[in-house]
Amino acid sequence: MPRFFGRVHPRFLTPHASTITIGILAAVWYAVVNAISENFLFDTLSALSLMVAFYYSLTGFACVVYYRRELFKSAKNLLFIGVAPLLGASLLSYLFVRSLLVLANPAESYTGGSLFGFGLPMIIGVGFLSLGAVFMILWRIFGENHGFFTRRPETVKPEAAAGKTPIKETR
Repeated sequence: MPRFFGRVHPRFLTPHASTITIGILAAVWYAVVNAISENFLFDTLSALSLMVAFYYSLTGFACVVYYRRELFKSAKNLLFIGVAPLLGASLLSYLFVRSLLVLANPAESYTGGSLFGFGLPMIIGVGFLSLGAVFMILWRIFGENHGFFTRRPETVKPEAAAGKTPIKETR
């Protein structure tokens, strides 16, 4: 992605450039899709729920795997970086699969439309997830920053994690 999307606001420390860009794209998507059909808009929102459940379930599982060496250092660690993310990820995985099964039925679609016998929300959701996988693979093969996929995990000093020393931003 262009460096522009990685800009961080100096005061709010948020990725403001990418947030504004995504906001504009979402508004354009809404205007175009709503003009086509309100029912199709609802189908795309149903598809979005699939993508959100998929992404956040992966994030929960990744949290447990990434911090696996920290889990048994304290009861707090076990609960907040082990049990809670694992429960959340498991629930979202169940909801993802359950939603796939429900949204596969064309009768569950707001438009009632289907493609290859499957409901439009499922086709849209799985289509965008597949498109994301294709982009990820292409970026891995042809992207400039190959190190992103092979870099070692970043760590924070224990004193900073405990709030005893200020974190200095490095660039």
